[in-house]
Amino acid sequence: MTTLDHVREAWAEALDITTDDVPLDVSFFDAGGNSLLLLLLWERLTEHTTRDLKAADLFQHSTVLAQSEFLDADDEPVAAAAAPQASRSGLLGRARRDG
Repeated sequence: MTTLDHVREAWAEALDITTDDVPLDVSFFDAGGNSLLLLLLWERLTEHTTRDLKAADLFQHSTVLAQSEFLDADDEPVAAAAAPQASRSGLLGRARRDG
């Protein structure tokens, strides 16, 4: 599976849409995301990279294509950041209610 596929799946999960409906060149917020869903996206993407990925990186690289290129660009091996232990379903439900 390519990085682009992983990013698309992470967006689909965060936005509660099908992978085919994930836009490649639209920002996460314009696609319906909000700051809580961005944290869910960050958590999901950290599972698929050895980078020290920061949520701010997702703001700077705000589209699927940009995030995929960003994750592919750095081959510096870094231990994966520990994902927060907050309840994913709780975060997701709250983000969708508030969004």
